[in-house]
Parts: sequence; C-alpha cells; structure tokens
Amino acid sequence: MLARIRDLVSANLNSMLDRAEDPEKMVNEYLRQLTENLNEAKISVAGAMADETKLHSKMVEHQAQADQWQSKAQAALGAGDEELARAALSRKLQAQKMADGYRQQYEAQDQQVEELQEALIKLESRIAEARSKRELIIAKQNRAQTQEAIQRTVAGLGNITAMDRLGQLEERVDDRLNRADALDRLNRGTLEARFEELEGDQELDAELAALKRSMGQGSNQTQA
Repeated sequence: MLARIRDLVSANLNSMLDRAEDPEKMVNEYLRQLTENLNEAKISVAGAMADETKLHSKMVEHQAQADQWQSKAQAALGAGDEELARAALSRKLQAQKMADGYRQQYEAQDQQVEELQEALIKLESRIAEARSKRELIIAKQNRAQTQEAIQRTVAGLGNITAMDRLGQLEERVDDRLNRADALDRLNRGTLEARFEELEGDQELDAELAALKRSMGQGSNQTQA
C-alpha cells in the first residue's frame, strides 16, 4: 500500500499532462486512481491503528505482570523464602520477555501508522492538486472552444457577399441623393438670379424716371 501511494504521489503531474493526448481524460483517470487508493489507505490506516492499540494493550498487560512478579519476588525474599523468590523471578522474566516483544511490535506498528498517516496527507494534497489542474484544463478548453467559435463566426462574416452587395447598393443610393441635392441647389440658384435681375430692372426704371423728372421730361410728356 505504501509503495503504491508513494508511486502515485511522486508522479510528475505536469509531465504527464504534457505527454497526454487528452489531458482532461488523463487527469480524470489519475484522480480515479488517487481516490481509490485514498479509500484503501484510510482502511489500512484504520486497521493499523486498531492493531497498534491491541499491541499497546498487550505490552502494558505483560509489563504489569512482570512488575507484579518482581514485587512478589521481593516479598518472598524479604520473608526468607529464596525458593519462592526464584519462582517469582522466573515468572517475572517470562512476563518481561512478552512485554518486550509486544513493545517492539508496538513501536514498529506505531512507525507504520505514522508513515501511513503521512502518506494519507500527501495523497489528499495530491488529489486537491489534481482537481485544481482539472478545473484549469476545463477552463482552458472552454476558452479555446469559444475562441474557435468566434474565429469561425468572423471568417463566415467575411464570406457573406450579400452584405457586400447591400453596401454597394447603399453607396449608389447615396450618390443619387447627392446628385439630386446638387441639382436642387443649382435650380434654387438660377431662380434667385432671375429675381435679382428683375429687382435690378425695377431699380433701373425708377432711376430713369427720377432722372426724367429732374430734367422736366417727365412733366412735358405728361402735358403733351
């Protein structure tokens, strides 16, 4: 279990993504493996911790027995019963050996539990990293798809000849309107010139009449 977890945790995720034809598919598969091993690791850690508790209990139990036999041996020797003291010490040695054996197993199990817990933490961290990578990959893919759609739309607009024809038609209509406006301005200019000419003739007639009156021609013509 530990070896498998170490292999998964030590894998270079960036390198794996660079080599993958489908990065999203690859990271999903990697996440699946990580999650499966995480569940197995939790079960293993729980079992190892349970075994550790049992070993610790056995160690404490036999150590307590060894201590009790030690006390009994001291009591027997104090009472002058050396034979009984020797028997108690023999039982004490047996219990101590059992306690020492369980202590060694407990310490080894404790070390294994610690390694499994550390591997569990690293595995959870790698899962979080892989999930972040997956979100980033999906975001990049969505952005790429959006950009491709925009480019296709822009390219399609460039090929719409109907829009070009409408633009040309609009230009021709504008030209006709401009010519009509020019003719209208010309017509208005000619009409104004005629009125100015008429006003000029009237002014000239008035001046001529005034001159005739001043020379008496107007009165003579009237008397005649």
